Amino acid sequence: MRIPEHIIANADDLGFDSNVNAAILASFERGYINSTSLMTNMAGFEEAAELIHSKPAIKNIGIHVNLAEGKPLTNVRGDFLDADGNWDVYKTNKVTARLNVAAKTNFMKEIDAQVNKALSQKIPISHLDSHLHLHTLPCFYKLFLTAAKQHKLKLRLAQTYNEGSVLKYYYRKYINSLFRKNGLGYTDRFETVERCLEHYTGTKPRLLTEVMFHPRFDEAGDLTDNFDPAAFRNWLEYLAK
Repeated sequence: MRIPEHIIANADDLGFDSNVNAAILASFERGYINSTSLMTNMAGFEEAAELIHSKPAIKNIGIHVNLAEGKPLTNVRGDFLDADGNWDVYKTNKVTARLNVAAKTNFMKEIDAQVNKALSQKIPISHLDSHLHLHTLPCFYKLFLTAAKQHKLKLRLAQTYNEGSVLKYYYRKYINSLFRKNGLGYTDRFETVERCLEHYTGTKPRLLTEVMFHPRFDEAGDLTDNFDPAAFRNWLEYLAK
């Protein structure tokens, strides 16, 4: 079975390293995914750029803005970095964080730099998302909305299902409404693989739904998912039907 037209199966972390690059290429070539998001601040970026230009199977490429690990591309203030100059995820991944004007300016420059690094390599970009979903945090979502509008990119929605927190659900619903109001939604929904397979591949209305993967080869050389191997196996079983 091919990936249904109403599902965007996106592989995050292209450009992370050679292992991830090879796994994502293999996933495209085997028909497991139809979209990917590229990190431009990690060690595998140059190799990923070469693959994009030489392997037509890789398509629907977005920017996976990374404010969580690796080094920034711009001169970001040390408040958000560790002692080695890398992003400190414990400082950037805070729901309650507030940014002053200078910090907002610096983060906008970094987001633009990560997008522009791909564009400088003549990589066609269609959408924008972020490592660990930082673009959905209260301190960042307006910056990403601005960047998406400026670069004319679609923007990944926040998760559209209720994980048991009413406050979190309605917060995500609110920012998704802003993304949609600005015509920036990459899809109609953003779900887990399990929810997508359970609710959106049967007779119910087939809204355009994004599911995400993190392909990687394990120590035995088998293709798996770096974060959720079970969900990846379920996806492959579904496609094999």
